[in-house]
Amino acid sequence: MLWTKRLPRGGVFRGGVSNWNQIRRNLLPLTRDGDAWVSTLPDFYGLPEDFPGLPEALGAGDPCEKVAGLQERFAAELNHQRFIPFLALHEFEAWLFSAPDAVEAHFGKAHLADRLRAVVQQAGAPELINHGADTHPKARLQSVVGGYKETSDGPTLLEKIGVAAVRAACPHFDGWLSRLEALGGGAA
Repeated sequence: MLWTKRLPRGGVFRGGVSNWNQIRRNLLPLTRDGDAWVSTLPDFYGLPEDFPGLPEALGAGDPCEKVAGLQERFAAELNHQRFIPFLALHEFEAWLFSAPDAVEAHFGKAHLADRLRAVVQQAGAPELINHGADTHPKARLQSVVGGYKETSDGPTLLEKIGVAAVRAACPHFDGWLSRLEALGGGAA
C-alpha cells in the first residue's frame, strides 16, 4: 500500500520508503474509514532514519524489545484506535530461515540448509538474525544463494514453507497474526 513514488507514465511504485512523512502520508487516509483496521508490514531493517524512535532502537539491547518499542511509538504517532503497527523483525527474509530444507530444495544447492541452520543457530532464532549491513537476513541469503530475488523467490518460498512453519519459528510474526485473527473472533 505504501507509495514510494509516482511514476511519470502514471501509476505508483510501492516498496521501500525513504522518510517518515511518506509513511504517515500514506497511512492517514486509510485511518479515515471508521470501520477499517489498518496494519503495516515494513521491515525494521532499512527503516528511514527519521522514523520515530529509530535512533534509540538502533542501540544495544534485545531486538524484540526494541521493535516492540518502535511499534508502540508508531501507534502513538498515528494515534488511531484501529491501527495495528507491525515491523518485520529484522526483515521479511528472516521468515525464510524458518525452513532451511525448503530453501535448499527451491534453489537446488547442496548443503544450503546446513548453512542456513548455522546462521539461525548463531542468531538464536530466524527473527534475531543480525541487523548489520552485511548480516541482515536478505544479505545472508544473497551471500549463500547468489541468485536470490526478493520479489520472486521470497513469495514463492513463503508459500512452500507455509505460514504455520513461520509462526512456529518466529514469535513476533506469530503475535501479529494472532492479534489480527482476534479481530475476527479467533484463529483462522
